[in-house]
Amino acid sequence: MTSIIKNQIIKQLSKYARNVTPDQITVEILRGKSELKDVELNEEVLTDVLELPPWLRIRRAYCNRVQVKVSWTKLTTVPVKIFVDEIQVDVVLSEAQPTSSRPTTTVADMSYGFANKVAEGLSLYVNNVEVNFDSAAFGGSITFTRLSVESRSPGWQVVDDLHFTRITDQSLDQTLLFKQVSWSLLRVQGSAHAPDSQQGNRRNINAPLRLITNGGRCRIVVKKNASDGKVLCGRIQVISEDLLWTATLPQVRSAIEFYKHLLHLINKTQKPLDVLPQESTLRPDKRNARPSGTPSHKVFQNFNIHQTSFHLYVDRTDFHLCDDDSAGRTFPEGWNMESGAMQIVLNRLSVDVYPSTPAASDRSIWVRYNVPNNCTTWMTQLLRQNYEKISAALDGSARERFARMWPQLQTESIVVRIDDLDVKCVSVQSTKRDALQSLFAANAKSRLSLPSNLPILHLELCNFFYPASQSYPLPPSSTHIQLGPFNLLLDTQTIRWMAYMLADISAALDDGMRSSATENVQVDVRLDMLMPKIIIPSCAGEEDKRFPKRFVVSTSTLSVTNCLNSESSILSGFLNHITTGAIDVLDNFKFVMDAESLKNAIVGLKQPVETFLGDAWVLNTSQIWIDTDGGEDVASVPLVGDVTLRCCIVPNDKQINLIMEPQSKCNIVVDHFQFVQFMKLLDAITKFADQMDVDKAFFAKEASNTKSIALAAYCLLNQVSANLLLATGRLPGPYDKPFAQVGKDASRNSPGY
Repeated sequence: MTSIIKNQIIKQLSKYARNVTPDQITVEILRGKSELKDVELNEEVLTDVLELPPWLRIRRAYCNRVQVKVSWTKLTTVPVKIFVDEIQVDVVLSEAQPTSSRPTTTVADMSYGFANKVAEGLSLYVNNVEVNFDSAAFGGSITFTRLSVESRSPGWQVVDDLHFTRITDQSLDQTLLFKQVSWSLLRVQGSAHAPDSQQGNRRNINAPLRLITNGGRCRIVVKKNASDGKVLCGRIQVISEDLLWTATLPQVRSAIEFYKHLLHLINKTQKPLDVLPQESTLRPDKRNARPSGTPSHKVFQNFNIHQTSFHLYVDRTDFHLCDDDSAGRTFPEGWNMESGAMQIVLNRLSVDVYPSTPAASDRSIWVRYNVPNNCTTWMTQLLRQNYEKISAALDGSARERFARMWPQLQTESIVVRIDDLDVKCVSVQSTKRDALQSLFAANAKSRLSLPSNLPILHLELCNFFYPASQSYPLPPSSTHIQLGPFNLLLDTQTIRWMAYMLADISAALDDGMRSSATENVQVDVRLDMLMPKIIIPSCAGEEDKRFPKRFVVSTSTLSVTNCLNSESSILSGFLNHITTGAIDVLDNFKFVMDAESLKNAIVGLKQPVETFLGDAWVLNTSQIWIDTDGGEDVASVPLVGDVTLRCCIVPNDKQINLIMEPQSKCNIVVDHFQFVQFMKLLDAITKFADQMDVDKAFFAKEASNTKSIALAAYCLLNQVSANLLLATGRLPGPYDKPFAQVGKDASRNSPGY
């Protein structure tokens, strides 16, 4: 009896494994246990079964020991458990085409019965999984420790009966399955091969890229037909705990090079796909009769999924960007940021991917997505404007066909949300922890007046397509960003360091990628900021409390967009008060920039939006006010009253033209101490701009494709009311001590303070 069972096991395993012998198998029939040792899987069959892309090929797969436990009398309630000690998989990344053609369908038997349900309830436990990948330029590994795959209840609790891990609605003939994959440790590492290294020497190369995470889990929901087992849609949610990653500048360059190498492999092996009519992943129920309100139907609807989606949730991400590559490098004069570092903390990061959603849907079935919102409203407006624009360019018959095709328009969407974000200023080895300030941080006080579920960052990327045709025109891709409330500190030291780091990273990105871009792709972009507050430190002396330490620019809303056609009203009334003389006055000044380009941009913005040629960005704000204060939790003094600002940015190859016009009267009230600090601030800004030019020239002296772009600013002020308050009493001299006491006495004797 034992030999018969072993032969049957070998017969089934021979499809997926190589050289399996009866000596490798141990069977205990009555106890429902079986054990296999030293199993080498067939990499070709495994590659086909997993449907891996052509640039990814399994070279070797090995299991040292597999143990199976089967409860023969409780197969419908107790899962079959498989215990694996260690799995090792070697994967090759190559642009070589596979030698054998894959079958068009891998499943010939569409029956769905008892054996399929037993396989669906299977549980897998692996002590260690190591996947080694190798290519001509890079190598690395991905390691999971204590990996488990189990069936769970709809609430993701551990249950003893498999009946509680699935929900079936007989009226809809559909079933929901719930699986959870969990692990205690995930380690990812990678490295670039040395020039003289060979493919087999991967283990001898140091791994500069390392990412280690603690426990995580992946929740999987599968929706099937209850009759034939056909998969209708699914949902995958990856949930990770705290994530800490410390990356140096060479590691970031290495990650970029690996991304470009992987992109090269994908493009080399990519084949044109035949466009076939297919159903959307959004699958509404096609039953004509509405099911009765049975308990099973109500439970099914509570956990039902309507489309395929992928989700990533990270509770806390702590990212440190370090410049460890500065040893031995030379820096410009005044550079005191050797081995600088920046900390970025993301709280409750979520990334949602929806491969196919009807563009006209209201997105109410999306996970943790509140509708309506600013993005859905803007998207509806964009679709209407694009439909009218495309229809107007077609003739009668083509317009009718396009009208029939338009409801089939699908969108591939990515939603990124961050509940809280904190970006610290650059720090060096001598920086004290208490002195470290936040470059970008959420404004906790302002968030109290907003809904509690509103994230500080909400980003949506949408790309449109037709599932059954590629011949019809498509709307441009869209990007919507909602940010705030937040505080932004303009720290000059951090800005210099970020410019240096971004220049190095952008050079690594542009190398070999810019030439591959064949055409400029139009993307509709809109950025909405809620309650932004920009803090500009001043050069205040600590001795005198009357001099302000900060200039604070605040507004309720600020929006930036490049969609002039879809939002034509945004430029209504702009530059209506400008005269020909106000434009010709530019000829009387000797500018470093191109004055003619600035004049053309101003004249072009006075024309109707439909006739405007070129790219332009529009910045529109609610009322802006500027205050000065002595720091946090100190009473502020107004400097500029409420004024609404509208601004247009028109870039070209030579320069960036910035045209501003306040939409209301500009009221300015400045006292002596504010005026002194403001003049010092202007001098500091001038010196900082000169220093940035020196830094750019210093770091770009070895680059051959560097090109500086000038900035031309033009502001049209229709009406300004400026008031200067002069201080009364004796002002402190340079030899008066203490300044603080003098300032206190003077402020008491002054009637204006």
